[in-house]
Amino acid sequence: MSKRPEEIQHRLRSLDEIGDVVGALRAIASSHAGSAETAMRAIEAYAGTVNHALAISIAAAAPHAEPEGPGLLLVVGAAQGFCGAYPEHIAEMAQATLQPGMGLVVVGARTADMLGAAGLPVLWSDDLPGHPAAIPALASRTTDVLVEHSAHYPGPIRALTGTPHGGHAALVSRLFPPEPPEGVTSQIPPLMTLPAADLLTGLLQEALFASVAHVLMQGAETEARARVEAMARAQNNLRSRRTEVEQAYQQARQEQMTTEMIELSASLR
Repeated sequence: MSKRPEEIQHRLRSLDEIGDVVGALRAIASSHAGSAETAMRAIEAYAGTVNHALAISIAAAAPHAEPEGPGLLLVVGAAQGFCGAYPEHIAEMAQATLQPGMGLVVVGARTADMLGAAGLPVLWSDDLPGHPAAIPALASRTTDVLVEHSAHYPGPIRALTGTPHGGHAALVSRLFPPEPPEGVTSQIPPLMTLPAADLLTGLLQEALFASVAHVLMQGAETEARARVEAMARAQNNLRSRRTEVEQAYQQARQEQMTTEMIELSASLR
């Protein structure tokens, strides 16, 4: 038995309300993705300046040995849901990347919960803010945590995060020590107002902060773009579902009109 047209109209209104929510989530995520992409350019410019100064300082100083040990892994995952399979993908990649003895630091509440449920010991975690403007403060806290735990987990500091484009594939990069500078061969020491060791230490700290800020912003943009795509798929499904319900409404309305005409004809006999 077909449902009454009034009941189907109620379903249409419910679909429209859900569509409004999905559209708003998509618009917010798109705005955040655009803001993160713009902020990435500023971070890259800052990191370029620090890395150039660091390259000159390293070229004029004695070479440093690579640290030995598993080190630390910073996982930049998802803060919330509604972004498709992206949180699960990051969690799976984190489990595959984590090595024995490696310390685990996680940014993104949803990813941290998934890794904790998998039995992985998380040294420290924080949530990924919804707006890119809050990333620098989070990068500062995260850098302090990495420096603090690096004494107990010697070795390089690596980061695992998604990429905004190319299907949001997970990417592992080295945060510290920075990659050896290329194209800088001068052994002439630069003009400095600080002791060379203090300057190099400060530049290394700034380079780590810039790298952390970069991967955090990259993770924020990736999550936002994954949510945009997930909401776009949801909108397509809602449109298809609404078409089906509209067809059901037209059928129910036609059946109701036919029934009324039959009843009216019977009453006139």
